[in-house]
Parts: sequence; structure tokens; C-alpha cells
Amino acid sequence: IMAIQIKEMRRATYAAAFKAVYEILQTDDLRATRRTVMVSLAGKPFESWTDEEKLIADKVCASYDVVAIMVRHGMVPADVVAENWGDSLRRTWRVVSPFINANRVQRNSRGLWDDYEWLAGQAIKFQKTMVTGE
Repeated sequence: IMAIQIKEMRRATYAAAFKAVYEILQTDDLRATRRTVMVSLAGKPFESWTDEEKLIADKVCASYDVVAIMVRHGMVPADVVAENWGDSLRRTWRVVSPFINANRVQRNSRGLWDDYEWLAGQAIKFQKTMVTGE
């Protein structure tokens, strides 16, 4: 009985955490920022980004970093996030990585948005697993 209770408590915890992730990532504002990154900034060299575009990228980085922290601390499984937001994670990471690297140098902070970087890596691994079946 105790094992069943623990299993149900874990499911309830994951459900609550998934709801929190959903509420973080699915606001209209954040969906619009991700869309801007994936569409408008995707082909634009980082050096030519405007201050407004950098703020948009910052929002994407911060939101995914928060979600990644939740994943790394076991609040929600990585595969759940990678399955549901993997495409966005992979695509936004490719676009914003020069922005992140520039900010890390400027702020002398290698750990800046490192959880987002890790989660994007998990999404890449998840995609490879889905393609190869391994």
C-alpha cells in the first residue's frame, strides 16, 4: 500500500510541476518571444540584433532556464519537457547561443543560463533517441 501511495504522490507532484511548466511557457507573451527568436532572429547575425531583440532573447533564456532548474531538481521529468517543448528548445538554443556566449563573457559568468543549455542538450538527445530508437 505504501508503494502505491508513493507512486500516486509522485504522479501528483509531477502533474503539479507540469502545470507550472505549462503556465510558465505557454503565456501569450512567452510564446510570442519564442516565435520572434525562431522566426525573426533565426537568420539574423547576433551583432545586428537591436536592444529590443536582445530583451526578447533574454526572456526566452530566462524562462527556459527556470524550467531547466525544475527539471534538474527532479520536479518534472526531462523527457516530458523534451517531448513537449523539444523543438522549441533546440531551435531557440541554436539562435540564442551567440547571445548567451556574449553575455557570459560580458558578465564574466560561465554559469549564466547553463541550465537552459543543459535542457537544450537533453532535447537534442531526446530527438536522437526518437529518430534512432535507442
